[in-house]
Amino acid sequence: MKKVITTIIIAAFLFVVSVNSASAHSGRTDRLGGHFRTSDCVYMFHHPTSQVSGKSKSTIVSLIKKYNSNYKCNRTLTTQKVLWNTVRHK
Repeated sequence: MKKVITTIIIAAFLFVVSVNSASAHSGRTDRLGGHFRTSDCVYMFHHPTSQVSGKSKSTIVSLIKKYNSNYKCNRTLTTQKVLWNTVRHK
């Protein structure tokens, strides 16, 4: 019985800690469907729009620089600093 109670207490503690430590961003994305992660200036697509679908990586980077106002991250943006997992590209 002690093991069951201990397991329940540990599970409850882990649940409370995980709920309190979860973090997210405001949800705002630019017109291409993504945003910069400001901690390391990596651009992440959440809901890529048709403006980026089927384009080359370098064209998409140019579009990000054109439509995103984060000057600090735009300056250093390269194809390696874009998460491509949700984008169909050439």
